[in-house]
Amino acid sequence: MDGTTIAQEVLAYLAVEGIELSEDIGKAEAVLQAQVRRIGARALELHLQGRKLGYEGSSRACSCKQNQRFVGHRSKTVATLLGPVILQRAYYHCSDCGASSLPYDERVGLGGGEVSPGLAKAATLLAVQAPFESASRMLHNLTGQSLSPKTVERLTHQVGSVASSHEEALAQKMERWESPAAEVQPERLYVAVDGAMVHERDGWHEVKTAVCYWEDETGERQARYGVRFEEAASFVAFVWSLACRCGLNVAKEVVLLGDGARWIWDRIGGLLPEATQIVDWYHAMEHVWDCGRGLYGEGSEQTTAWVKQIETLLWDGHVREILRQLESQRCQARAPAQRQALDGLVTYLRNQDDRLAYARFRARGLDIGSGRVEAACKNVVGARMKRSGMRWTRHGAQTTLSLRVFWLNGTWDALWSSHPLAA
Repeated sequence: MDGTTIAQEVLAYLAVEGIELSEDIGKAEAVLQAQVRRIGARALELHLQGRKLGYEGSSRACSCKQNQRFVGHRSKTVATLLGPVILQRAYYHCSDCGASSLPYDERVGLGGGEVSPGLAKAATLLAVQAPFESASRMLHNLTGQSLSPKTVERLTHQVGSVASSHEEALAQKMERWESPAAEVQPERLYVAVDGAMVHERDGWHEVKTAVCYWEDETGERQARYGVRFEEAASFVAFVWSLACRCGLNVAKEVVLLGDGARWIWDRIGGLLPEATQIVDWYHAMEHVWDCGRGLYGEGSEQTTAWVKQIETLLWDGHVREILRQLESQRCQARAPAQRQALDGLVTYLRNQDDRLAYARFRARGLDIGSGRVEAACKNVVGARMKRSGMRWTRHGAQTTLSLRVFWLNGTWDALWSSHPLAA
């Protein structure tokens, strides 16, 4: 039977049921979509009724080293992308230890819930893009199936916990120096690190963000992300894991970009000793502007002129000349606020060593701005976590972010193939 014959039978069935299709393609499409889903759900149910669904004989091995006895089949209604479907699954029980099992649920990744992997996958994909209430409404609009915002949230945190645990397992390999396999082989790999703020129930807290990016063989920029609520010492392992998967051990050149924070150079820089270290240009200029405002005030022409002079010297890599001028000004400054502003910039520049050699970096064709990691802070973290009125628990924030990272990093399907609902 070909597709045309089946389609004609569907139309005949609708006519018998008294369902008329409009000439309006949009209205007809909506009616057909709903009816095809309903038919599909029934077809799925009938298909599964003819299967043993986890039956493994009269008994199966139990974890207590005894046997679980087959008791019978247990019914369960599961929400699917097609609609509700009733399953009859084999149920086993061990009289020695009291354990019971439903092998089918374990094998297909159904877990203990009542949502199919396909519907849960669709719901959580929407939930890592938008608030849970919006995700619930979008799910119904796109699939015709309804899950409450609370159910969408629960599924997101459940699967996100699996994603987070996967990230932790990869990071723990650093303790044994077992490098995760490189998934790409870039010529030049950039590693950029920054932080973003998330509003938790007890206030604002920093989530550290890393992005590794490179150009592929077509010249297109590719990026992978890591976002964790970790202290600097433990975040290093997550950066290392991400960088290894992005080709750290095979790249011909590695560049580390940061905002000048000491922990980045001490922790991440210590992990990447061969990397060229660059202070983000825009962060460096923020310090210059802060000093200028401290000397001449906010919005004054003197501030703008002074900043422009320092900017030109910094752009050309003349850090020593800048320091000489700042120290000369320091000797002439009388106001404590001016001396403090100059001291702050001098200390900042001296602490950066060779990371401010912008002329040399530009000559090598290197990026001098960490726009990628700032974009990651906004797009990976801010776009999902900083909606109006949002307050997060630490667990909820990390699991949602970990799951969002799996989608953005292109590892979404691999995560779902591991049956996260049954974990």
